[in-house]
Amino acid sequence: MPYPNVPAFFADSILPNDEALRRAVRSGMTVASGFATSEPATFYDSLWNHIEREDITGLDIRQALFMAPYELCLGTALKSRGALAELAASSTADSAMGRFSRKVNAVTKKLEGLKRLIGHYEELNRRRITFTSAFIGPATNAVIPSNFLTRALYPDYVGRNTTRMGITRMQSIHFPDAVDSMGYDPDDNPQVDTFVMVMTPPNEKGELSHGLANGANGEILEKALRLKTINILLYLNPKYPFTRGYSEEWASNTIHVNQFEGLARAGKLFVVEDNDGRLPCLPGNSFDNPAKSEVTIAQNTVNHVEQNLRFTQGRAIQVGFGGTGVLCIRDLKASSWTGRCYTEMLEPYTLDLFDAGKIAGTHFIEKDGRRTVLDGKLVATFTLCTEGSDFYKRLDNNPAVIIAAASRVVIPEAFNYGMGINNCLSIDFQGHINASGRDSNNISGVGGGATINRGLSRGGIAYFCMKSTHTTPEGKVRSSIFPFQPKGTPISYIGPDVMGGREGARFFLVTEHGVAQMSGVDQHRFVRNLISVADPRFRDELNHHAWKEFRIRA
Repeated sequence: MPYPNVPAFFADSILPNDEALRRAVRSGMTVASGFATSEPATFYDSLWNHIEREDITGLDIRQALFMAPYELCLGTALKSRGALAELAASSTADSAMGRFSRKVNAVTKKLEGLKRLIGHYEELNRRRITFTSAFIGPATNAVIPSNFLTRALYPDYVGRNTTRMGITRMQSIHFPDAVDSMGYDPDDNPQVDTFVMVMTPPNEKGELSHGLANGANGEILEKALRLKTINILLYLNPKYPFTRGYSEEWASNTIHVNQFEGLARAGKLFVVEDNDGRLPCLPGNSFDNPAKSEVTIAQNTVNHVEQNLRFTQGRAIQVGFGGTGVLCIRDLKASSWTGRCYTEMLEPYTLDLFDAGKIAGTHFIEKDGRRTVLDGKLVATFTLCTEGSDFYKRLDNNPAVIIAAASRVVIPEAFNYGMGINNCLSIDFQGHINASGRDSNNISGVGGGATINRGLSRGGIAYFCMKSTHTTPEGKVRSSIFPFQPKGTPISYIGPDVMGGREGARFFLVTEHGVAQMSGVDQHRFVRNLISVADPRFRDELNHHAWKEFRIRA
């Protein structure tokens, strides 16, 4: 028995990975897993081989944000070498042949990679394998570029990503609604056949922890154990940090091994020892060389916080998923700001602020709605770091860290009077903000952002960080501020979400060119404020449209 303190029913449920996959993942099934660092990496590392070996078809995979370039998503596209790989590697670096072979190889490598990628997309469609996702990332959001070659070779794919190829089916939901929107229907009938998750092995007390993240995992596991209507494929990874929740009764991050007995007796528990499994994280260099625009936006945000301590000091800070917001948190360490923290995502820079004494604590919303102040603590629903960081080790058995389900953490009232730093992609003169797509292609998701902003609208401060320009699939640079959002653009926030607010709420848009107030102003002032932080190359055009559409003078 690999775990000497576990009951026989649990030990009998332990299987080799291949056997567990055969039992839990079959043709015609719907299989689900959690968001971001809730991801079962070993499962996804081995899933495509399992699909090919068992000739699986008609499989729907429900998840949010693949954290790695799995073969399931990309096929062998990243293994492309190019037509002159050997010659490019063997030629003298500064020789004419070396320069020529490397240039040709780079071009052919891209073409070969694109051919393999399109071939994999066609295989996914042939097998009827789909991804139902509330939030996506690089593994599934790449848009096929539009140029002479791609238009000639792959006309049906140009300008599209998997969300418009019949592969990824977006389900636009708020983070805390995931279980009741994607896992079970309102009558508690399951919408999935198997849920896949990772936890720590049982400790000496028989407790398992969700570790890096709870998200939707804790809530769906509670229902699975109670209803016994879906399979649980459980990977046990000893490298996962043991983290605890707020309340063992209703906001827990741990579970006792004995609670799995009913599921095991029903033949619906499959356990895999995941001793060598990777811990989901970002690439090691993710924040080492940020774009100049991201650095400037972060500096503008932190400077604004510093210059306005009269209303930023002491607030509970929150940072959303995305590089610019994380850079803001990093730069706050050198500021004179101090406060508290309440956030859906906990990353190393926030923990650094806490350890440096710049964050005094957090709070939690009780079941009856009361806010309990927690000094010397941090709350989140998931954690995230870069590869090679010691962050996950710092979380292990850390009594200051509380991890709980998104439905307990990401609720509007918890963010009242707080200060949020989040990212967005575009905005228009109506106040409609897009944080999840480009034109008709979804490229991320709303996550918890809109729920958090609803909370901040009561006495809070919100910073929306946005690059002032972006590049289209055709290679054209255009403004991220529009008179009207382009046709098909997914909307994450509507005008009243950012133009309103009460009890002293303040909302700001931050670009490389400054900080613009969005809340508490009429549309004429709102539009002029937006244009003031637009890229200078597009301000004349935006002023023209402001007058044409709304008779707003520059």
